Amino acid sequence: MEAFSNYDLLDVITGRKVAEGHKASFCLEDTSCDPGVRRRFACTAHTQGLGPGCYDTYNANIDCQWIDVTDVPPGNYILKVTVNPAMQVQESDFSNNIVKCDIRYTGSYVHARNCRITGS
Repeated sequence: MEAFSNYDLLDVITGRKVAEGHKASFCLEDTSCDPGVRRRFACTAHTQGLGPGCYDTYNANIDCQWIDVTDVPPGNYILKVTVNPAMQVQESDFSNNIVKCDIRYTGSYVHARNCRITGS
């Protein structure tokens, strides 16, 4: 799958995209689950998926886990993360696939706050 998640950095005033990234996917599996929830899917067993209450978690140092902000000036932005943007993975509910966070970029670091599930 070419893009399992899209990461868009938007100008807080205009909503214009100023930078972007994406997460390619080759396997979905339950790498961790909420307490009391049993893992159901693992790539090694050739049964891909994400069970309710489980997560496919990646370390930050894996490629395609970031947005290149080299040419982005310091300021306030919105990070928009869209999971399963082309709806290629079957889900019981697509309404919770977009999260937006308020971002303050200083030129040296990023502070995220007010993350919320949105419809668009």
